[in-house]
Amino acid sequence: MAEGKYAPLVDALVEKKQEALLNAEEAQLLAEGYQEFLEDSDTDALDRPGVRKSFLQERTRYKLERAQAARLQVAQRNLSRVPEDRHVTLPALKSAYQDLDILGARGKTAWDQVLSDRATFLETLEADYRERLEEARVALSDLNTTERANQVLLDAINTDRAGSTKSEFFVALKLPSIKSTVELGFGITDKTKDLNRQAQASLIALIGYSQFFWDHYNGARILLTEDEFPSDRKRNIFGVPNGAILTSEAISHNQSHYYYLSNEAKERFNDKLHAIWGNDTLTVNSWNQKYSDRFNRACHALATTTEDALLPNQHVFELLEQIESLIAEQEQATDLIEETRSNYQNQLAEAKQFGDEALLSSASYNAELWARESKELISSFEAAEKLLAKELTACSEDDWKPKARGITASSQDIEKAQKRLYAVRKVKLELSTLLDGTGPGAQSEPLPLLLDPLPAP
Repeated sequence: MAEGKYAPLVDALVEKKQEALLNAEEAQLLAEGYQEFLEDSDTDALDRPGVRKSFLQERTRYKLERAQAARLQVAQRNLSRVPEDRHVTLPALKSAYQDLDILGARGKTAWDQVLSDRATFLETLEADYRERLEEARVALSDLNTTERANQVLLDAINTDRAGSTKSEFFVALKLPSIKSTVELGFGITDKTKDLNRQAQASLIALIGYSQFFWDHYNGARILLTEDEFPSDRKRNIFGVPNGAILTSEAISHNQSHYYYLSNEAKERFNDKLHAIWGNDTLTVNSWNQKYSDRFNRACHALATTTEDALLPNQHVFELLEQIESLIAEQEQATDLIEETRSNYQNQLAEAKQFGDEALLSSASYNAELWARESKELISSFEAAEKLLAKELTACSEDDWKPKARGITASSQDIEKAQKRLYAVRKVKLELSTLLDGTGPGAQSEPLPLLLDPLPAP
């Protein structure tokens, strides 16, 4: 047995459904009997029209009763699902919908303003980003790293440069022989008119020279004992003792006197070149060991002789420090560009997060939509309550004929109104909170026109 306000009506619908099913079963049996008469060859021809008419009537009655039983079952299930909620009344519905249209319009206006402010903010952010990025790129361009490196390296081999010191002249006199040797040893084609190529070959020569005197350059000479031989006597272009070069990490493999450099050895030469001139640079891959003695003699010629041993020319390392300083400046400028881009992406992602204000969009939309349908919903709810009340009173009468479709529709209208009442109250509370700052979750602070500033160049 059902429970609640409409329990008698639900029970009555169940009974009516059972009656309809019984009637349908009776009609089916009668139809089958009439069909047997029609199929019997002994049935008198005069009786056949009447039997056929009765057969069609019972078959039609069977279909009608089955359909009625189905409608009654749907009505009974829908009515059984309607919750017992004494708070959902006609006055409560009218009160909930009161001023909902006004509140929805205010919410829509506020949401449009949020979108407008956001668009302005994003435009400002993008303009600031483009300005900072352009400043950073101009700063990188103003460094003129390639031109400055070319100037330093070409001056280092120019014996005709005015104003050069005695040390600079000595390096300019001796460095070309090292440059020529490394070009031959690394298989570099000499292009006299290509200033970039000349500067790059000069840098390779300086790097090779510094590795020949690796212990001086790295401050490790004091760690060597007399038995280990100083590097200026037994080292080579890779900074490895000559007797250990084939087993060192500098060489990946060799074919006769051709030594193929390991990745680590290639990086010592190539990385500085790529940092200054980009991908269009010389690259070293293999060393022709036939030129080792010639390279050794050229390095000795550029070195400084003391009573004890050869010492590397300090001006060579000053040139390398200038190149490394230029590379460091360029890396800082490049890092600034990446930092500016990354900072913009982070701020853009943050700017696209609407937070609580996103509720304005859905809340105002629902408010306006529900306000437009309020008249129809309230009218349907009122009519549904009247119909169910009438059916509830009539279901105890013997001649009651239930309006199954009406009961189904009314049950659905009441259930919809019950859900909508609480949804409307919720959306009104959300809009009031967002618009007026009342209640929990008050309106968030307005977005600033700028977030943290992008890094300056």
